[in-house]
Amino acid sequence: MAEANSIAFCDFDKRETMTSVEVADVFNKVANSYDETWQSRNYSDHIYVAEGVADFFPERRADVRILDVAAGTGLLATQLWKKDFRKTDGLDPSTGMKTEAMKKHVYTNYYLEFMDGHVIDNLDTDSYSCLVVAAAFNTGFLPCVSLLEMVRLVKPGGLICFGVPDSRFTEVKEYINRLAPLMLWMEQDGLWQLLDKKHYDDFYDDANPGNVFRYMVHASDVDVEKYIHRLRNSHLEK
Repeated sequence: MAEANSIAFCDFDKRETMTSVEVADVFNKVANSYDETWQSRNYSDHIYVAEGVADFFPERRADVRILDVAAGTGLLATQLWKKDFRKTDGLDPSTGMKTEAMKKHVYTNYYLEFMDGHVIDNLDTDSYSCLVVAAAFNTGFLPCVSLLEMVRLVKPGGLICFGVPDSRFTEVKEYINRLAPLMLWMEQDGLWQLLDKKHYDDFYDDANPGNVFRYMVHASDVDVEKYIHRLRNSHLEK
């Protein structure tokens, strides 16, 4: 890795002042060493998320349409493939990560898109039975409002499954007093229902505890502006 990209990849705070396009470019440049880096750090988030999905879909897994958000090089999709899921699409803005991911032959489609809360025009409402995220709730990655677009894309009765290290809720500026409240507001408003959250002590580096959340989706129509307004007010109140 070039030094500047290595710093931005490893030091999350360096990404605070970067645009989304700049963050994607960092991952373009480190894509060919990404898997090796995380294997050396005993990364496990993607394994736990895949287990949560497999538990929800015990049968006919080959027919389940899944969207892997912030798909990267396909580490999570590879775990899903091992569990007999055969219809996984990837979504990630990094061309470099897509190049590496497609070598694994675990994706049906791979969309070069940011999941930043905007409506992704080439993905229809209720397109998927399941949506997954691993290692992407972090500085410079998924903003809080990305959850709203995720709900739009998953049909009612479908599953959204994602992992979040505990520290992200209190250390990532975008999420402090915002991510957890939004997750609760969405449940109170009937957009989704928390099925369970499972705690793990070792998301990576044999440490870094976190939870895998599993939500069943109940709604397709989402008033995004209402939640954006509420998130803005939550900052003003602190």
